[in-house]
Amino acid sequence: MQSDESGPSGPKGTECPSAAPEEKKPPSDGDTEAAKPQGISAVAVLWTFGKCLTALLPVYLAGYYRVSTSLLVFGLMVYTGWKHAREAKETRLRSAMQLLSNEQEYTSMKVSKSKRDLPAWVSFPDVEKVEWLNKVLQQVWPFVGQYLEKLLVETIAPSIRASSSHLQTLSFTKVDMGDKAMKVVGIKAHTENDKGQVLLDLYISYVGNVEINVEVKRYFCKAGVSGIQLHGMMRVILEPLIGDVPIVGAVTMFFIRRPKLDINWTGLTNLLDIPGLNVMSDSMIMDAIASFLVLPNRLTVPLVPNLHVAQLRSPLPRGVVRIHLLEADNLAAKDSYIKGVMAGMSDPYALLRVGPQTFTSQHIDNTLSPKWGEMYEVIVHEVPGQELEVEVYDKDPDQDDFLGRTKLDLGIVKKSIAVDDWFTLKDARSGRVHLRLEWLALLPSTDRLEQILKRNESVTSKTADPPSSAILVVYLDKAEALPMKKGNKEPNPMVQLSVQDITRESRTCYTTINPEWEEAFTFFIQDPHKQDIDIQVKDVDRVQTLGSLTLPLSRLLSSADLSLDQWFQLDKAGPASRISIKAVLRVLWLDEEHISADVSSSLEAGLSKQRPQETSPHPSFATEGLLRIHLLAGQNLVPKDNLMGGIVKGKSDPYVQINIGGETFTSQVIKGNLNPTWNEMYEVVLTQLPGQELHMEVFDKDMDMKDDFMGRLKISLKDIIDSQYTDQWYTLSDVKSGRVHLVLEWVPTASESDRLDQVIQFHSRQSYQNKAVPSTGLLFVYVEQADGLPLKKSGKEPKVGAELSLGQTSHKTTVCDRTTSPQWNEAFHFLVRDPREDILVVKLSHSWTLPIGSLVVPVRDLLSEPQLVLDQWLHLDGASPASQILLRSELKMLIPTKCPGATEKAKPSSASEPSPARQKLETDRVQRSSSVDAPPVETITPVSVCEDVDVQEVSADVIQEEEEESQSPPVVQPPHTSPDPSFATEGLLRIHLLEAQSLIAKDKLMGFKGKSDPYAKINVGEVILKSHVIKENLNPTWNEMYEVVLRPESGVDVQVEVYDKDMDRDDFLGRFSISLEDVIQSQYTDQWYTLNEVKSGQVHLILEWVPTVSETDRLEKVLQLQSAQAYQNKAVPSAALLFVCVERAHSLPLKKSGKEPKAGAELVLGDTTYRTKVCERSRSPQWDEAFYFLIRDPKEEMLILKLSSGWDQPMGSLVLPVRELLSEPELVLDKWLQLDGAGPESEILLRAELKVLNSKMTEAPQGPLTGTKEEEPVITTEQSFTAPSEERLSSELPSDESGAVCSQPKDPDAVERDAAATMEEAAAAEPAAMHADPDAHPVAPLVEEPTDAKEPTPQAVTAAAKGEFQPWQVPTEGRTAVDNLAHATVTGLPSEPAELTEELQPGEDLPQHTSPSQDFSSEGVLRIHLLEAQSLVAKDNLMGGMVKGKSDPYVKINIGGVAFKSHVIKENLNPTWNEMYEVVLSGQGDQEIQFEAFDKDLDADDFLGRFSIRLNEVIRSQYTDQWYTLKDIKSGRVHLILEWVPTVSESVRLDQVLQLQSLQSYQNKSVPSAALLFVHLERAHSLPLKKSGKEPRAGAELVLGETTYRTKVCDRGVSPQWSESFYFQVRDPKHQMLIIKLSSAWDQPMGSLVVPVRDLLSEPQLILDQWFQLDGAALESQILLRAELKILASRMVDMISAGTLPCAASGCGSGNGQVKLSLSYASQEERLVVIVHACRGLLSQGKDGVDSYVSLMLLPDKSKATKKKTAVKKRDLNPEYNERFEYDLPVKETRFRRLSVSVKNNSSSFRSRDVLGQVQIELSQIDLDSGVTEWFDLKDEAE
Repeated sequence: MQSDESGPSGPKGTECPSAAPEEKKPPSDGDTEAAKPQGISAVAVLWTFGKCLTALLPVYLAGYYRVSTSLLVFGLMVYTGWKHAREAKETRLRSAMQLLSNEQEYTSMKVSKSKRDLPAWVSFPDVEKVEWLNKVLQQVWPFVGQYLEKLLVETIAPSIRASSSHLQTLSFTKVDMGDKAMKVVGIKAHTENDKGQVLLDLYISYVGNVEINVEVKRYFCKAGVSGIQLHGMMRVILEPLIGDVPIVGAVTMFFIRRPKLDINWTGLTNLLDIPGLNVMSDSMIMDAIASFLVLPNRLTVPLVPNLHVAQLRSPLPRGVVRIHLLEADNLAAKDSYIKGVMAGMSDPYALLRVGPQTFTSQHIDNTLSPKWGEMYEVIVHEVPGQELEVEVYDKDPDQDDFLGRTKLDLGIVKKSIAVDDWFTLKDARSGRVHLRLEWLALLPSTDRLEQILKRNESVTSKTADPPSSAILVVYLDKAEALPMKKGNKEPNPMVQLSVQDITRESRTCYTTINPEWEEAFTFFIQDPHKQDIDIQVKDVDRVQTLGSLTLPLSRLLSSADLSLDQWFQLDKAGPASRISIKAVLRVLWLDEEHISADVSSSLEAGLSKQRPQETSPHPSFATEGLLRIHLLAGQNLVPKDNLMGGIVKGKSDPYVQINIGGETFTSQVIKGNLNPTWNEMYEVVLTQLPGQELHMEVFDKDMDMKDDFMGRLKISLKDIIDSQYTDQWYTLSDVKSGRVHLVLEWVPTASESDRLDQVIQFHSRQSYQNKAVPSTGLLFVYVEQADGLPLKKSGKEPKVGAELSLGQTSHKTTVCDRTTSPQWNEAFHFLVRDPREDILVVKLSHSWTLPIGSLVVPVRDLLSEPQLVLDQWLHLDGASPASQILLRSELKMLIPTKCPGATEKAKPSSASEPSPARQKLETDRVQRSSSVDAPPVETITPVSVCEDVDVQEVSADVIQEEEEESQSPPVVQPPHTSPDPSFATEGLLRIHLLEAQSLIAKDKLMGFKGKSDPYAKINVGEVILKSHVIKENLNPTWNEMYEVVLRPESGVDVQVEVYDKDMDRDDFLGRFSISLEDVIQSQYTDQWYTLNEVKSGQVHLILEWVPTVSETDRLEKVLQLQSAQAYQNKAVPSAALLFVCVERAHSLPLKKSGKEPKAGAELVLGDTTYRTKVCERSRSPQWDEAFYFLIRDPKEEMLILKLSSGWDQPMGSLVLPVRELLSEPELVLDKWLQLDGAGPESEILLRAELKVLNSKMTEAPQGPLTGTKEEEPVITTEQSFTAPSEERLSSELPSDESGAVCSQPKDPDAVERDAAATMEEAAAAEPAAMHADPDAHPVAPLVEEPTDAKEPTPQAVTAAAKGEFQPWQVPTEGRTAVDNLAHATVTGLPSEPAELTEELQPGEDLPQHTSPSQDFSSEGVLRIHLLEAQSLVAKDNLMGGMVKGKSDPYVKINIGGVAFKSHVIKENLNPTWNEMYEVVLSGQGDQEIQFEAFDKDLDADDFLGRFSIRLNEVIRSQYTDQWYTLKDIKSGRVHLILEWVPTVSESVRLDQVLQLQSLQSYQNKSVPSAALLFVHLERAHSLPLKKSGKEPRAGAELVLGETTYRTKVCDRGVSPQWSESFYFQVRDPKHQMLIIKLSSAWDQPMGSLVVPVRDLLSEPQLILDQWFQLDGAALESQILLRAELKILASRMVDMISAGTLPCAASGCGSGNGQVKLSLSYASQEERLVVIVHACRGLLSQGKDGVDSYVSLMLLPDKSKATKKKTAVKKRDLNPEYNERFEYDLPVKETRFRRLSVSVKNNSSSFRSRDVLGQVQIELSQIDLDSGVTEWFDLKDEAE
């Protein structure tokens, strides 16, 4: 402390500790003279004499005892060496401290002398300097020292003293970590690795003036450390990344290479500084550090529970490098003769090192060009980072001479796969070594194993070990129940693992029979078919064997993913002895396909694999757009500059700040004006990400003080993009007055240059005050990589960065590591003023200092390129002839909205016409393809056109299969799509909620009738809509509109419920329902509906099933209707529905790797996005998927379709403006369209069909009607809808009669299942008002109306005129009401009857139903509810058992081979778990449920008791709720609820079961199952053949939620038979789906089936047993299965109504518990009576429950005179009070008072809460006359 106060004023840290005392008191001349003695000091003379005598004494003694002088000389040498090493260490320590104290000054001083001493952030520009982190470390370092001092003194010292009797007097006399903190001199982040991890390299430098002294008083021994240096690069990996706090699952740290360590010893440890010993001591310490912190060892710190730490600590290697040490050349000669007169040769050998793996070659005598021909294999754990170090030596008898060294980063080998080159030896005059390095990837399959074994036979090497074909990684986890040693002692187990002659040993776990090792071992395997792994568990003495295991590696070859992770029974051990091991086998594969023919190309030429010819940017490349902001003027701004103290109103000096997308624009200041005119323009490039807003603020400029605020506004970027162009005044918010005039334009882009002159001329007529010039284009540049760059003058590879400039805009890439083939993969954009004049300049340089080459690209060159895109390799100027750069330049022309002709030309890209050959095919087949132009309508008259269509579809499928299996020339593609018959059959239900009348008043005041706060809930299928709340109104007016897209089907109702909004629970105001079938038939209904289940109330609704038309003449009226309508919920009616069928594509480009793409398509329109499935690898993918979109304005919206491979590599795109469909016949576009950004032959086949919504509301609906019932008839929902009136029928009856074109549709079940899957996938991106889950009921296929249809018969017209026509009573055979509903979607009126084509039935010889075994679906569910425990035994005693402690209990449950484990409750003898577990059991046999309680400890858990319950007793009693006493222990009992849940085959109980789910809440987050689904999979038939023509080996995979089963794989056949049964636990039968996937040997798909579980709810006995059509297979492919649903009718369902549901089961309301109160009012005495009965489910604040009491107070009460409280109940979470309290309270005051009830903790401290929970009860809302007794939820005080 004194040194800090009296130190010099110079820079801190420049002083060394030795100089500090001198600088404290610098002596003056006067002081020196005064200090001199008057005479000679006798003490000084004696001290000098003593030192001389001590120095000469050894010489005298040596002569006296006739000791050899050599011993004396040796002692002097040892002392001199020690002194020299000591001084060198102190010098290094002082210099290192000085360097770290003032790094910048030292760097500038040394930069011209040596670059070797510079920090990493100077030597490597990609290493970042983190001074902020060093400042943090410096600040916290004293507290780190305090922690380490406490750790050494209180923890480590006692453990050392206890370890040995000789060290019982050991103590740390001084622990001072000094004031020099550890520094991070640089940090580098790697981004090229796995996206699921963060990889950092920390360059650590610690030069500490630490001082630690240790003393052993027994032996008078002192030792210590007075300084430490540690320098190294530590890699830190943050993985796995998770979607929850703390984001990072674990932190892994390790040194890739050994760090440098230097320790300055003191005391007795000074001997370690003697030459020879100092190297040994430092290396031993380094070995200790390396044993857990240097690769392959890692230190892993988990941050979240339940992580597999062993796999993080020992992950699979990155790969294996096979090193061929071939030869060397021109080595230096070290063996000379005749004392160097004659030069000799050398005996060279090589030392190869990769991390801890070291290999030494044989030495070759007398040669300077040795040929070794040896091969080695090394495991690579981290790339980049690990290096291959090769050192060459000359073999000599005494000390080997150094001949040179070289290093190579193994990351280069990984990129190039094979490197064959000569490497120059460094630190030597001459010499080079020839190496061939091969990167062996790790394959998780055995597909290439035989090929590898055959290839390895041809590999020759002079080393004894043959090449390996695989590596084996063994994760040794733990063992259990090992046998005891002799004398019944616990063993010290360790494990020996052996493969052939290689043996590895684990660490030793002491005194345990349940050891946990958690270690990993790696072995090279020559042939997995022949080798075994032998595992021996032994005691530490290696004599006694505790168990053994032999595992053939061939067993791994047959397992999934070549891995086994399980328990293995040990041989020669106890009966329960077992070991947990995970063995992973990986095949070593050399990918020779990606090695170029010239493997020996030098490293300067880059990697050996073939470079790509085009770039592969991200799909988001060039998707940005331009927002143009024109700030015009302001009006009525607020005056801020007042005069004379505000008496005279002044002006303002306004200016504007605009913020959007991270860009800020500031306008000029207009002096003294409240109506300023700016006329300024700004441009900003933005991505179309949702949620962006334009922020604008207006300020008054002041000179002296802060500028005054004058208002703000926000505009959503989405609104700007949707409107494209907006010119309006915006009112400023947060101020009294003011508005701003803005023109906002989202400038459309085009890939055509023909409008350039017109745009430039348009811009020339515009001028702005800020001199801004509008841009005419956006230039997007993607810089991918360069190749063949020249080396530096020093011969080193450059660190290359690229700088891109256009005009005054400049961008820089990152700086790559040393290489001649850098790779950036970075994208940039530039604003282009004039493409004919602007020039793009690309400059490459080494670390921005040494130029390498440049490139000039005039933007005008892009104007002549197709689609204005230039994507190729370009030569660099000023570099070598082979130097090139690969980049993509894409120009997007900006076409302003107001530019003449912009409406036609301003689009991102137009849908191209197909090739002439395809146009001819379309002309030839236009008649035949008309069968799919519109949804078909059934008719009696058959037409043969359908047969042609089916033939063409089948032939197209056959052609596609032939194209995939052979490399034959491409076949003719179908000219049109062939969508499913159900395509475009959805319709729109529009609901207009107008008003309500005569609602019931629920909010009563002072006993009088009050009001209500009503709102409405509308349910249509799975869609739920909710209106806003109208405050205090019994006749509310909502005026809200909703839209739902539905497929017309029976059994769907529109359910409307009205509620009164309250603070606690909303009151019911009535409900009614309307059949969707009636709505569709009536088309348009405007009427009042009476609310049921209440006394009064009516709701006014307009329900419209909006018919669709394929004509554009109604569009203007529809858009006019939009503008005339205004709704309170801001809804905008849709104008049309767009249906899109994406069928297939062809001739897609290959990937960069040369492989075929795995194509998927993404469709975007507005805010709605869909994705297709991802096809298998093919250039001609086929999807056959359909989607729909709601269209607000067909003239403005666009459909964007993006193709990519696996969603990461773009394959092309297509932009289709919806307005183009308006000019198409029938508003249908069905053809091949050219893809932008792909090959010239790349096309996609799709069908886009627009359906205009022809609403009956030709004018905006009038305001809510308030007339009487006589004026507006009211009907109830019990009355059925009548037929339309005669006028409506006569006006709407079509003039043409329906005719048929096709009467053989595809399987409707498969169609519906596909639609259901598609709808569920799109649900996340679809707005709630648009989405409706389609049901799985089959819908009758529809066909279109032909143009040559007949006139309607006179009988039909007459029937319609008389009103006798009933659409739902058409006397037809085979036609259902659903068919008529579907027909009404398209035409608006029912059609004539038609015949249905019979569905495809299985053959006559096939069974119609399954035949499962008798025990099928006989299983049941055992539900175990672990509630709490009491009076457990305390196992964690303190002070050697003198003080009774606690326990950390948890419970293990075992039943039928299934084990459950509860979480641990810390330090509690009365724990509360509240956990639930479910297990499915057969219920047969004598099974037992075993419960065991344990105390969690760090070593071995302590036993707390056990008990068991017979399963047949639980089944007999069905439901048991009781306490069970623990056995084999002194005390303790456990509270359980055991329920054998009965099953029923009725769906009426389902809603009650689902309600039970919502009421129950458990600590382990489990959700009770609602049902059991049993599936019996019997057989299939007519499966398709494989591509090779062989019959498949069929297997079926069943998936429901997270549960997956697989059947056996049958022998080859197209009609496999499985006869296997499975069961699933179903949480919600209304939403979950069963998916069945058929494949051949799990690799080639054969078809699939989707069965929504809700389909079973409408089946008799909830059973579905039939043949099902397979999707994605042949037409005749079917599968026979039985699906049986069993509803779990828990007894708790019946307990809900009785109010006896257990507190833990019901969740106890809120998380704070509940309190039971009785409230009543004695009218005669005018007293309020409150009885506090009990509490339940209180939160524990301590270890033994809580000491609680209940406090009551009548509010408002400032004096707290009404405060009352109960007695305190000790240590009880469910206390009972049963106390009565009375308050004198007049009846008139009860309306204004509320009762505050607080449950408080009597033993609270400052660390715990005083109030456990609180409830406020408004007395006006309680029926005090009748009285009330109920449980009230306790809430937090803040709530």
